[in-house]
Amino acid sequence: MKKIFVTLLVLATMAASAQEVGSAGKLLRNELKKSNTNVNVNINIDYRWEQDYRGGYSEVFIRIPEMGRFTVQLGDQEITNSNGMFRFFDVRSGAQPLSIYGDGLLLYRVTLRPRNEMRLVLDFFSRQGLFLLEEVNLGNAHDGYYGRQWNDVWNRSYGGAPMMRGGEFARFYDMYKKQSFDNDKINFFRMQKNAVSFTTEQVSLLMKEMSFDDNKLIIAKEAYPNVVDPKNYYLLHDSFDFSLAQKRFADFLQSVRR
Repeated sequence: MKKIFVTLLVLATMAASAQEVGSAGKLLRNELKKSNTNVNVNINIDYRWEQDYRGGYSEVFIRIPEMGRFTVQLGDQEITNSNGMFRFFDVRSGAQPLSIYGDGLLLYRVTLRPRNEMRLVLDFFSRQGLFLLEEVNLGNAHDGYYGRQWNDVWNRSYGGAPMMRGGEFARFYDMYKKQSFDNDKINFFRMQKNAVSFTTEQVSLLMKEMSFDDNKLIIAKEAYPNVVDPKNYYLLHDSFDFSLAQKRFADFLQSVRR
């Protein structure tokens, strides 16, 4: 039962990477003149560096082999073009409303139910309707959420070690737990810590396997430079058994800056 709980907890982990805007890539300057912008617009920016794939990952490819300009809406995504190819990525699994417009007029509406790590391939004809041609298995179930690889494509430009996916961390965690004593677990953790990044939830699991608060604090301190969601690190406060260790952890967080 404990193993099932841990597995579910790992798979439910979502990371928001701490990255600095402008630290990677080449700036393509805005060609819009300042006189054409509304300087009174108040924009509240909350960056999201990682797409959340806890809802699953699916793709939907729709072809409309007719002349004209069409708009296809799927869930909260929308594509408009006149080339007849509509490819939707990062689609959540489960029921998704689909609407097709031609020249601004609603032509068709249906609910699609793409399955996790599957791609739906469809043809649409204005008079005959929508036809499902094929369901393609994306073939990546062993490695966790298929779409997460695209998070890696973008985020690797900012440097830092890649985050451990659910399956990767589960294998590491199983070997970590098999180490006999706290010191053995710490050495095993140190062997891997500079090659990957962790989430706060993953660090919490590592700490819970420790017998003593001092060793929990070692894990918390040494994992911090490679944690992808430092804003959640305060949650580890309750992972300690005694108030003295909690205070030392709080002092540590106050002394570091990300």
